[in-house]
Order: sequence, then structure tokens, then C-alpha cells
Amino acid sequence: MVFIVLEGFSGTGKTSLAIGLERMGWLRLQESAHAVPRDVPVADRADTAADFSLLGATMMYSSVISKLRQERNIVSEGYLLGDLAYAKIRYELKKSDAYPDMVLIVKRVLLIPAMRPDLYVLLKAGHETINHRQLNKDERERNMTEFFRTRYYTALEEIHKELGEEKVEVVETDSDLDVTLQSILGVLSRRKVIVV
Repeated sequence: MVFIVLEGFSGTGKTSLAIGLERMGWLRLQESAHAVPRDVPVADRADTAADFSLLGATMMYSSVISKLRQERNIVSEGYLLGDLAYAKIRYELKKSDAYPDMVLIVKRVLLIPAMRPDLYVLLKAGHETINHRQLNKDERERNMTEFFRTRYYTALEEIHKELGEEKVEVVETDSDLDVTLQSILGVLSRRKVIVV
């Protein structure tokens, strides 16, 4: 069985693709922004308390992942490193000071083999695609800030290197959902992570 993480900026298709895998029998873990109460600010509006809440929401999946990954394929919409990327940007913008403490927590979690993903699938889409998908999100989850969009990918890359989590495959998501889902399954097969 396999545990993969779909990473990517808001609007790249994490949720839609995870739902597609869920329909194929995978266990889907929602992105932290969907798992916290609606009054917790997300995206470019989050602060220190929100960053810790978002990380806490992701951490709630720890027991599920460690116990079920031997029995089921698991897909997570974002994971610890995605939470760190957003927190790092907010730290740089002086909107939150949670990032240094969050890094220490994540490092500890990733020392546990059952908590480490088999593969990170980094989703990328063009500006037009993301803008269109952002408009279909509710107000709370929209993240239209161009700086956040650009910085997210470089911050995420830095975090992957720093934490040694470098099993990453990039998938373009501008195509139709079914085509993109087949691309992801092809990546898993090619990487011999899973037989499709």
C-alpha cells in the first residue's frame, strides 16, 4: 500500500484529484484548511494561531496514516510540508511567528517511518487555470495574492531540501481531471510506487 501527498498552490486541483483517487478506493485525507473550523483564517489571512491550528489539523491524521497505510492506499491533500510552506511565507511577511517551532515539530514527525510519504506529487497549473479555479472557491479559501502564489513553490522547494523529503514528481494540472488523474497513476506506476 502507498501513502502519497498532493502538493500545490490553492487551485491546482488537490481536492478534485484526491476525490478521484477516493472513488478508486483510496483513503482521502482533506487539506488542513478544510479540516479546521471555518472561523480559523486561512490563505493570506492566517496568523500565528491559525498556523498552529492548521498544523494541528494535519497532525490529527498521524494515527490514521501510521495504522492504515499497511491496509489501504492513502492520499493526502497537502501535508506537513505544505503547512510549513504557507507558514514560512507568513513568517517572512511578519504575519506569523509559528514557523520555527513548526519546523521542529515536523522534523520529529518525519523521523517516524510510518509518517513519511512514499511520494510527493507536486501539482502545477498556469495562471489562467488557477485564477479560474480560485473564483470557484468560497471567499474564505481564495488565495489570489500573486506573491503567495510565486513564493509558495520556492518556499516548498526549500523545505523539501532542508528536511530531506526529496521524493517529488511534478504533474501539470491544466488538463481535464481524468487526464490528470491518469498522469498521476502513470507516475506511481513508473516510480514503482504502486502497480496500476
